[in-house]
Amino acid sequence: MEMPKQYCISPHQTIAIARQDGLGEDLLSLSGVAILTFNKSIMDKLDELCALRDTQWISSRHHPYSAARLVMRGHYQGLEVTALVPPMGASPLACLVEDLIACGVQAVFLVCAAWSLGPPVEFGDLIVPEFSLGLDGTSIHYGNTSEQVLGQLDTVEALLTAGSKREAKVHVGGNATCEALYRITPQKVAEFRERGCLCMENGEVNTLFAMSEALGFLSGVLFQPYIDLLDGWNPARIDEIYRSTCKLQTQVVLDASIQLKEKGLL
Repeated sequence: MEMPKQYCISPHQTIAIARQDGLGEDLLSLSGVAILTFNKSIMDKLDELCALRDTQWISSRHHPYSAARLVMRGHYQGLEVTALVPPMGASPLACLVEDLIACGVQAVFLVCAAWSLGPPVEFGDLIVPEFSLGLDGTSIHYGNTSEQVLGQLDTVEALLTAGSKREAKVHVGGNATCEALYRITPQKVAEFRERGCLCMENGEVNTLFAMSEALGFLSGVLFQPYIDLLDGWNPARIDEIYRSTCKLQTQVVLDASIQLKEKGLL
């Protein structure tokens, strides 16, 4: 029998440090879903729908690398919801997700904005990645050796169904990865479009999908565009359409979570 790999630092060590600092099991034990976002409008809507409360959890005092910037907990239709603002980037996100799973979370969703690769995606639409392509420096450590990782059918279907019921325009397709925003070329965009990609970000999707396969938890991603890469950066796109779509994203991911619960997957 092959012995399990031993790693120099583990989430269990991090949790033990938090416990030694006085965090009890009521704070360290989680369940249900974790929703990761960088968007204030999404956090505000989660607060409204889940009656979120600030909570103590693993912080920078306990973490050897990079802890969440904000952690809140609540419930939606009987399902425990942990809402977090993670550090941006695949590498710190990987640590945060391992910590969440070690504490008992069953599903992790990334819900935020991404870079559109152009039509058919329009501003105000939703994107559900079902696969992710490209190089990143983190997912390889969770088994992504082919530069392509698949999402999970159950969560993709749940997000699509929930979006359709909310009368959202939902696109299902590929996500592309590039960790250097200022080095994305039109040629690279065209290459990814030809391979079925609708959007791009900086490695978190590769990593989340690879981790869920390696560690055995549910994962899903729900994006909206805030940049069209072929048009360039226009801050005027962070407008009322963007903010209302943040609220829609929030409702869709919560509805999808309830679907997964009703199917016995949570």
